Amino acid sequence: MTAFDLPSYVTVVMDTLAAAGHRGYLVGGSLRDLLRGVTPHDFDMTTDALPEEMLEIFKDFRVIPTGLKHGTVTVMSDGNPIELTTHRVDGDYRDARHPESVSFTRKLEGDLSRRDFTVNAMAWNPETGLVDLFGGQADLQAGILRAVGDAQTRFREDALRILRLCRFSAKLKFDIEPDTLAGAARAVEGLSLISVERIFSEITRLLEAPDAERGLSALCAVKCEKYVFFDTVSGVNAKKLNELPSDAALRMAYLLPHLSREQALQLARRYHAPNSFGEALGAFVEGARERLPEDAYEARKFTTRYWHHWRGVLALQAAGGKNIAVAEQLCAKVSRDGSAVEVRRLAVNGKELQEKLGVLPRRTSELLLRLQDLVWRDPELNKRAPLLEAAARICEKERDFCE
Repeated sequence: MTAFDLPSYVTVVMDTLAAAGHRGYLVGGSLRDLLRGVTPHDFDMTTDALPEEMLEIFKDFRVIPTGLKHGTVTVMSDGNPIELTTHRVDGDYRDARHPESVSFTRKLEGDLSRRDFTVNAMAWNPETGLVDLFGGQADLQAGILRAVGDAQTRFREDALRILRLCRFSAKLKFDIEPDTLAGAARAVEGLSLISVERIFSEITRLLEAPDAERGLSALCAVKCEKYVFFDTVSGVNAKKLNELPSDAALRMAYLLPHLSREQALQLARRYHAPNSFGEALGAFVEGARERLPEDAYEARKFTTRYWHHWRGVLALQAAGGKNIAVAEQLCAKVSRDGSAVEVRRLAVNGKELQEKLGVLPRRTSELLLRLQDLVWRDPELNKRAPLLEAAARICEKERDFCE
């Protein structure tokens, strides 16, 4: 019988259920990881106890009614969250995502049969051992992703499973069983009904996975690029994707090199992505076409322009066949010595220029950029007196800076 060395905060939940005459089973990704010899990040369980019974059984624990109408509660065990869900069977799916109804059942078999892939449709309890009704353990050992039951039915029920299939392929480095891939392709139109937030979540996790190339290959085989990248796609080349740092924005920029910065920002907004993702994606697509710096001055400009992203920009250029050795060395040096000065780190600010020299407010930003360029050329100039003197000389030559 398969046995696991589980944390005590997990076993106490199982023991509490058992003491009340019920069983709790490890399921899903946590069990899959244990069977692979990988320590899970969290633990999910299913049980024959009904929601109201769980509330009573765990009355001495802190319980969060995460999704009570769907039979899910989160039990806080020694400060650790355990998601606990009543065995359930789903009703008809009408929106390619959510069942119209959920019915609770005392039978584990009904719960497992509704799950997506065989490697996720196993359960384990200390008393019963491993419950594997669909050959999940054999598929896990063979490195295969296979739908539970009829593949097309599984994907028509919930089209997001198509992207999960591609993500699991990338994360686990598993091949996809041919009928499962074909079933996903036949149900791909359902992705048009999936929220952009969920699509963004899946594609970013796929891109950050260890074998993102494999996942993208599956995504293209199913022909769901237009549902993931919308009208920005003009062919996706995932070759060398795994060689890039595991950063979703960086890898997306590699896949969509034809985007302008503004198009990248529009795509991020369409995903309802965080601003930081849009800023990164915009910097990467623009920087990938930038001329590489060849001296310290150019490196200071380049590093300041792509402040948090210059290493990724260089990685993209390297993936495109450029020799980045000199540029990388220069950028690393100016980053370390602090000579890649941002405007806000100049020794003078706009208010001083206006008060001391009478610089017009509408011309202040331009003058600060001129001073920044001087500091990039000679970092020793970044002191208050020399910069005010330089600003005065500029104003004397170009009188439209001042009143």
